[in-house]
Amino acid sequence: MSHITIDLSDKDAAVLASQARAARMAPERYLSHIIASALERQRNRAAYDLARHIETMGSQVRPETTTEEMEATLEEALAAIRPGRIWES
Repeated sequence: MSHITIDLSDKDAAVLASQARAARMAPERYLSHIIASALERQRNRAAYDLARHIETMGSQVRPETTTEEMEATLEEALAAIRPGRIWES
């Protein structure tokens, strides 16, 4: 488990503490839960956006396009973005 320090204003810290008490959780655990949920939503949204993009791009492929042509185009696109992309698992 990693530890992160987050500087909150007194007002935000008080709100967080109040919400944590209402959820019957320690403030640190409550905040961890909030962040984990936000990251999961972000991943889900990114996957949804990618699926939509792939669908859109797929609908623009000419019917006579061969599998080899599609694979070559995909390889070109990946080669173009790889140098600037940090892939995380």
